[in-house]
Amino acid sequence: MTYLDHFECSECNERLPADIPQSNTCKDGGLLYARYDLERMKREVSMERIARGPASMWRYGPLLPVDDIENAVTLGEGWTPLNQTERLAQEIGAGELLAKNEGMCPTGSFKDRGAAVTLSRYRELGIQDVILNSSGNAGSAFSLYAARAGMHCVSILPTDSQTSSKKQCSLSGGERYLLSADRWHEAGGLVDELSKRHGWFNIGTMKEPFRTEGKKTMGYEIAEQLGWEMPDVIVYPVGGGTGAIAIWKGLEELMELGWVRGKLPRMLVTQYEGCAPIVKAFDDGLEECEPWGEINIPPGGLKAPAPAAGKQILRIMRETNGGGMAVSESEALEAVAQLAALEGIFACPEAGTTLAGLKKALKSGFVSKDERVVLVSTGSGLKSVPTLPEFDIPQIESANDVNAGA
Repeated sequence: MTYLDHFECSECNERLPADIPQSNTCKDGGLLYARYDLERMKREVSMERIARGPASMWRYGPLLPVDDIENAVTLGEGWTPLNQTERLAQEIGAGELLAKNEGMCPTGSFKDRGAAVTLSRYRELGIQDVILNSSGNAGSAFSLYAARAGMHCVSILPTDSQTSSKKQCSLSGGERYLLSADRWHEAGGLVDELSKRHGWFNIGTMKEPFRTEGKKTMGYEIAEQLGWEMPDVIVYPVGGGTGAIAIWKGLEELMELGWVRGKLPRMLVTQYEGCAPIVKAFDDGLEECEPWGEINIPPGGLKAPAPAAGKQILRIMRETNGGGMAVSESEALEAVAQLAALEGIFACPEAGTTLAGLKKALKSGFVSKDERVVLVSTGSGLKSVPTLPEFDIPQIESANDVNAGA
């Protein structure tokens, strides 16, 4: 059973009932958060019970908004590895360094968590048709999970989205459309219009509360996999911002339950230099992000010129003494190669920005060698093969052509 109690606006604190579909419409720019009866849960649910649960994110069922998790829309998402990365840590001069490998999720990214919970709950509430705009991975996840659920999903993708995302959306049988990449800033308004015209429920980034609920399980897992202890720093690549907001929401809930030791970790946000509205706003001392101008980054999940959760992320960055690092495409790709060569983790370039940003933070002294750091590798490199570097691989004709140890 779920302990979901109500929704609450992050800015004006308005409360709304949780038993009907709700959209984020606060005039104050607030986000709608699901709130739970944690006092009751303290009395009725133990950490030991959670630990005996399935090896998936559904072990946290009481803290998710789905009434009947036995009928959840699932492909086995969650409970991804939290890998110690000792060789990598030594190479870059870090202390204890771990990587949360979200590329192990069914469609290849952390977006599966949000898709599973969102579609599970809306199916319970009687919604059959959903629509979203996505730079790629969310479209893939929602299209495939909608196929699993027997629901109708419409995805709007930019023309330069990854081939893998276009093919996953297409093979799912869901509706998919391309919008010119140079008009991507119009995508949100287009989805709003289509939602009203056709009655399709808008599940775009931060347009509703349940995607956050799925993604917060990353925070639960990090804490549990560390023996219910907080890390000192979490490094997260931010586009629209749902994932970062979700992790800290999850950790705050664990603190309120008394299940985790330590204080909230510092949030270190990473973005590409060619689209870094959150990093710039933080460095400029602003409370909200200003829309980014020309976007000059590779295709993928960090193409968010006006992050939906920008205000809330900036607040968390400051409250946790966190910060932001903008990195170049070449720095991110170098980090992807390091993760693969030193730790065997095949990460997407967006995830590579976390390692690239951490290296800058270590060099500047913003992160110290005494801190336990978690990198969140948000997706698999298999999602981004065309954007990865090319390598010359020698062709051989016989064993004599192989230079052993070269």
